[in-house]
Amino acid sequence: MTALMALRSPRGIGALAIVGIIALWWLAAATFLAPLGTVPTPAAVVGKLWTDGFSFYAVNVSITALEALQGYAIGVGLALAIAALVLLVPRLNGVAMQAAVISYCIPIVAIGPVIYLIVGAPAAGHPSGTAVVLAAMSVFFTTLVNALLGLRSVDARALELVSAYGGGKWQQLRRVRTVSAIPSILNGLKIAAPAAVLGAILGEYVGGVDRGLGPALVSAQQAMDVDRTWALAFVSAALAGAWYALLAALAAFVDRLGWRSDAAASAAPSAAPASAARIARSVGGGALSLALVLLAWPTLLWALSVSPFVGKTPAQVWTYLVTGDEATEHLPRLIGALAHTLADAGLGFLSGLTAAVVVAVLFVLARPVEHAFMPFAMLMRSMPLVAMAPVIILIFGRGTLTVAIMGGLIVFFPALVTIVFALRSTPEAMTDLVRVYGGGRLLETFVVRFPACIPALFASVRVAIPGAIAGALLAEWLATGEGLGYVIISAMGRSNNTEVWACVALVTGASLALYGLATLAEQAARRRWA
Repeated sequence: MTALMALRSPRGIGALAIVGIIALWWLAAATFLAPLGTVPTPAAVVGKLWTDGFSFYAVNVSITALEALQGYAIGVGLALAIAALVLLVPRLNGVAMQAAVISYCIPIVAIGPVIYLIVGAPAAGHPSGTAVVLAAMSVFFTTLVNALLGLRSVDARALELVSAYGGGKWQQLRRVRTVSAIPSILNGLKIAAPAAVLGAILGEYVGGVDRGLGPALVSAQQAMDVDRTWALAFVSAALAGAWYALLAALAAFVDRLGWRSDAAASAAPSAAPASAARIARSVGGGALSLALVLLAWPTLLWALSVSPFVGKTPAQVWTYLVTGDEATEHLPRLIGALAHTLADAGLGFLSGLTAAVVVAVLFVLARPVEHAFMPFAMLMRSMPLVAMAPVIILIFGRGTLTVAIMGGLIVFFPALVTIVFALRSTPEAMTDLVRVYGGGRLLETFVVRFPACIPALFASVRVAIPGAIAGALLAEWLATGEGLGYVIISAMGRSNNTEVWACVALVTGASLALYGLATLAEQAARRRWA
């Protein structure tokens, strides 16, 4: 009887669903997917883990874990420091967010080799500095967005009380905002954990390391060892999953203490209409940020002693695109490639965000669904797409569906975690009112939870836009051979570093513009739902 009750519990139903999904995988791999030779059965993967032995995976995991942890600490620490600074000096918000978006939008396939040339190869058996930098870049943006969301989502009465006792912005930050933001910050840290592992693995691909999950995956692919490729992918997912589970347990403990965030509701929209002055300030802030970037770009190249062959200045990129002898050929060609990439990004964005919203609603309505499918969502987020792309391409081809899947996979997980968090952060007083009038959970979700979580929903949109562009670039590089992603890889192969930097500048500018549009859309939604 006790066993039957356990199976009927949410976790029990979730466990049964996991068993069912594994059974379906086994059946598919042994039947219609068998001719492809790229999808092993679960037994083959487990057998490979056993025959390779613990020491093989322990050595490689330890290097990647150290790189991911170092990058995680740097990225998270920098994000939290900047979030606090922005609260203390609000005028820095525009510059800080523009810099954050730039760091998130720079395509790793282009910047990775450049960072490697700057940092250099590590000593044998040591972590890669390139992997650490890319891991830090991978976690910085999402952590900053969630930290700012939490720090700003504070009961105004608590801030007024601190002010009444003579406290300034620092006291408000220390005594009220930081305490209120902890659930939202933990949410950002959960999202960052798989991103750090993925960033470290991608960094190892170009980081000159001889150990780590990245080099092991490369060796397995070159040897056409499908079983080991999948085994390594699952090991990387397990590393990220354990990290995520630890932070999720901490977040659940904080929630049980009644330490809940107001991120979904108290970031309540201001009903003040948009004014010309506010728009002018936004444009001015963007122009100032652009000026600072253009100043910092050559300054960093000089400070880091980057070779002129590798590092190109804004003036050189401008000449290549606008004023040079061949600019009339370069600019239209790259703009056309950028348009193709943005179309691919839009497809991945819509597919990933739509799936995230649907799955988030299912998670909120039915806990067993979350217990069943969250491990697989984590798995897909943690598996390096560079390793799994051949499988995706063989199953789905090199067309639109593959672009949607690869872009959607990058968008899906961060959006899912943020939206689920927001839906569950709705004040209980609002949901209780629906229940009092006889409303069910479905009505409660769509009438109360969705309107209350609009600020966090748009935060997930802002996070998803750069991810969609990164996914499109990766799909173009690995699958379609079209768009700006393919142009970047081709230029790298020809050592045309000026074209690489020009592509990076164009795609980063497009990301910044789309981020600005998402911000304007958020402000409009806030006025609508005030």
